[in-house]
Amino acid sequence: MISVHDKEFDLIVIGESMVELMCEGDVVNSGSFKMDIGGADLVVAATAARLGSRVQLISAIAHDQFHNFIRERLTAQKIDISLVTTCQESYNGLYITSTKYPEYREYLIHHPGTASKHITPTLVHNEYLDNSKIVYASSELQSVSPQTQRAIFNAFLFAHTNKIMVAYDPNVRLQRWSSFDEYRMNMWNVLPLVDVFFVSWPEESKWLFGFERALDVIGFLLNRNVGIVVVKMGAAGCMVGTERNIKTFPQPTDDGSCPFKTPALAGSAFNGAFLNCIANGYDPFAAAEFANSVALFKGIKGWGIDSLPTVNDMCKT
Repeated sequence: MISVHDKEFDLIVIGESMVELMCEGDVVNSGSFKMDIGGADLVVAATAARLGSRVQLISAIAHDQFHNFIRERLTAQKIDISLVTTCQESYNGLYITSTKYPEYREYLIHHPGTASKHITPTLVHNEYLDNSKIVYASSELQSVSPQTQRAIFNAFLFAHTNKIMVAYDPNVRLQRWSSFDEYRMNMWNVLPLVDVFFVSWPEESKWLFGFERALDVIGFLLNRNVGIVVVKMGAAGCMVGTERNIKTFPQPTDDGSCPFKTPALAGSAFNGAFLNCIANGYDPFAAAEFANSVALFKGIKGWGIDSLPTVNDMCKT
């Protein structure tokens, strides 16, 4: 086992690489779209990398028309893609989203033979996990296939057994699952292995655990040996709990000169910023306060990987 001081990477993300198409009007009626890479897991990796973390991605990219574009954009974020495999007989996932209605997220997700089915247990080797301080995945990849579910479970089990921090976001996207019961089963399978659990309030936390209050969700998960529970509350900020303390952090306010464009993937930007701080020795409460600011920055900028802040951007705020 590699000591924490000798690890090459701060964060390893196991997740799906997708293409994002964003418009400013109604999705169906828009005549033009901006294109970038995207997806919840990829945004976590890109956020942490742009903030200075050493990030490695385990993923699969199809050799279709988007192949070079995805690889070039990932490399531009200084994400290590040496573990990203190329699939010859598949297509990359694609989703369309709009900024027209900033109060909610509008997604039309399309998976034409998704390349992420190739993220199998054989792609996730223990020596890669051992070389990182934190291992992260979400339910978005779990929803793809039984093989991706096993890949995440195996990775989390190895990390948990070898005292490597495990971070997880249940990221409820019910349209990607055959049933809610299947989704919940996969979430419960990995829960005993998780050190940092991100959950959104109120809908997601109520669906998963049946609690109306964020405080109750934190207590429930702490009692199940989750070390850090982060409840993301949108415009209300977040609540963070550890065995020693529970604190609430309101979302910072802007001066109104730059309106909030979209909440799409702001939660993933929050996750990446939070884990960037944890990997670099900050306590969970300082990490949460910083991550709130990063999520706000993403929401104001609106779309694409370039809407994620760099270290210099955050020094100016």
